[in-house]
Amino acid sequence: MKKFAKKIYHKIRYPYICTHSGLVSGQTIRFHVNNPVEQFRLEKFGGEKDQLEGLLDMLRADDVFFDIGASVGAWSIPAAKKAAKGTVISFEPDPENQDRLQRNYELNDISNFRIMPFAVGEEEGELELFTAGAYAASPSLRPVNKIATSLKVKIKTIDGLIAEGEIPAPTVVKIDIEGAEMMALKGMSELLSGAQKPRVIWVELHPVFLPSFETNLTEIFGFLIGKGYQINKLVPREDQVICDWVLPS
Repeated sequence: MKKFAKKIYHKIRYPYICTHSGLVSGQTIRFHVNNPVEQFRLEKFGGEKDQLEGLLDMLRADDVFFDIGASVGAWSIPAAKKAAKGTVISFEPDPENQDRLQRNYELNDISNFRIMPFAVGEEEGELELFTAGAYAASPSLRPVNKIATSLKVKIKTIDGLIAEGEIPAPTVVKIDIEGAEMMALKGMSELLSGAQKPRVIWVELHPVFLPSFETNLTEIFGFLIGKGYQINKLVPREDQVICDWVLPS
């Protein structure tokens, strides 16, 4: 997600609750907004409302949706409303974001969700998460967002979690983890090679961050093509590339 708006919001008293209607038919969605960063993420959807609406159009009522890099729930909450007969699994390693995410689920009276309080990567272990909490730019497993503070977080692989029976196989996956997307994809290589591979993978890529993770767009695109996916839509946006990948029909 875009870091946050540079616009200064005047005469706004935090916290407050913002309300959305129309994202999911017949549903009202509400969020706790605690600061200008969350206002941009939750009222403005980080400038990515069109992309969110596109993903929601692809979701089915019984989908298992993985939100890898869930933050405070801008995508998880609408997805849980749309996939009301399915499950949303939100992966978020930052403790402050986890708390805000939980509160937003409760605010919307949603029960078809799980919060996974760790980062997703290529192999299990621990890494530094560079984060300044919910008031700042998005956390990353590398210091790409000019954040100096960090904390140790657990790293899990999607393949490992599925093999251990901790989570079901997803049908739709969204990944937005500030440059670590290749790490997450490699950690679900068995899933993406098997019979239960998700039909949609939505990825937000940050080309300027990728060298810090020793990868690039060519490697990521080649990896997904090698797993049998094709690009459905690609949207260049400032310093990001937003794309969704689907299985050939």
